[in-house]
This record gives sequence, structure tokens and C-alpha cells, in this order.
Amino acid sequence: MLEELLALGHSGAEYDAWLCRIRDGEQFSSGFVEINPNSKIPALLDRSVQGGQRVFESGAILLYLAEKFGAFIPEDPIEKTECMSWLFWQMASAFSWGGLGIFMHMLQQSLNIR
Repeated sequence: MLEELLALGHSGAEYDAWLCRIRDGEQFSSGFVEINPNSKIPALLDRSVQGGQRVFESGAILLYLAEKFGAFIPEDPIEKTECMSWLFWQMASAFSWGGLGIFMHMLQQSLNIR
């Protein structure tokens, strides 16, 4: 979303991306856990606010950035409700089915089922 904000001309959306080597367990390091106590990606640390603001979980990051930059969330209550409905659907449903598909694929491979 930061790329989209920059493309729209929002100054202050500049960012540094840090590689987190999951295979090496870097998400469990003390530095990362300070940002996301669940040790999951994605996580964001906004250093533009005093003391820094940590934000974790995809939906929370999307809402935080949209509100911070006044973008992407409609002001009209009806349109905002529709937007939030789709956001929360995506957070609760879309990925879980993708995860289930990956799990089933891996299970079939481990049991040599075709």
C-alpha cells in the first residue's frame, strides 16, 4: 500500500523494507517480536510518530495507513461500510482458504496421495 500512496503523491509514505529470513527464524528475534509479539509478517514500525508506532496484522496495517494518509477509505458512511465489509472478508476468509489449499496439497504430497 505504501507504493500506491507514493504513486498518488502522498509525501511521508517513504519506507525502508527489511528482509526477515523466516527459514532462519528471524521473526522470533527480540527486535522483531518488539514490533509484532505474534512473530508474524507483515509488521510495520512507523518512526514518523514520537516513540514509534508498531502496527501488525495485514488489516490493521491497511487501516492505519489509509487513515494516516486520508486515502482509500470512503468518507460516505454507506461506501465506508461496504469498503470495511470487503476488507474484513478478505482478512477472515480469503487467505484462510488459500492456506487450506496449501495444507491439503502438502498433506497429499506427504502421504503420496494423487
